[in-house]
Amino acid sequence: MGLSDAPKPVRVEIKGQELHCVICRHNGFHRHHAKLERAGLFTSDWTDPSVVCYECDNCGYLHWFMPK
Repeated sequence: MGLSDAPKPVRVEIKGQELHCVICRHNGFHRHHAKLERAGLFTSDWTDPSVVCYECDNCGYLHWFMPK
């Protein structure tokens, strides 16, 4: 797969607000899903420790969100 085949970045809205990267203020992101380890780092009341991550297309910073 070449660079032209890579998914295009998307704009993201969280609770009615457009997401901008906290590092570079860019507004294009790639969406990822991740599972978090519980090993002493997170509270045991989480029933599903999965999160949605938005990777900034400009600088690569990850923005993590718990599903609601």
